[in-house]
Amino acid sequence: MIDVPFQLRYTLNRRQRLVPHLKIWGVLYVPFIVCLFLFFVVQTIVTPFTQGPWAGVFFGAMALGLFLLLRGLFVGVFDVLFVPLREMDVIIEKEAAGILVGGERWYLFLDGITDIRKFRDDTWTIRHWNGSVLHIAAAAITDVQIDYLRAAMERGRTPEGIRAVIERGRRIEQIMRGG
Repeated sequence: MIDVPFQLRYTLNRRQRLVPHLKIWGVLYVPFIVCLFLFFVVQTIVTPFTQGPWAGVFFGAMALGLFLLLRGLFVGVFDVLFVPLREMDVIIEKEAAGILVGGERWYLFLDGITDIRKFRDDTWTIRHWNGSVLHIAAAAITDVQIDYLRAAMERGRTPEGIRAVIERGRRIEQIMRGG
């Protein structure tokens, strides 16, 4: 039996965030997309000087479209490039994980987890159906705690779990409408 809630505080370096990111998106795909994006950005800046003031609009639209389409890829790359060490504070509760981002805690429902695996020996990577990815330093979490997360993920895949998710969605929708 595991005591819930439990809190995890740890630090992730660039490599612990980059390697899983590359393996999730594809080791060759990430550099290709980043280079394509940079090409569009450079063309957006250079083309108006050579072809006229509106010539860069097409390339700007392509850069923006690529960025919006693959937002998760770019967020991960920018995080690795600009933040050398990421301090993490995660609270695992009965049904959700609360991740402290800035001064605000954001929650992911545990039954929405789609994958838990180690892309590196020192880092667990948890993927959520909404596209969120949570990296946890392996030294910060026990096998029993990982088993708890896996059990929650499996519950979300059962017919009862799916019905619970639908009901929770209806309640949230009702709250959002003010009723």
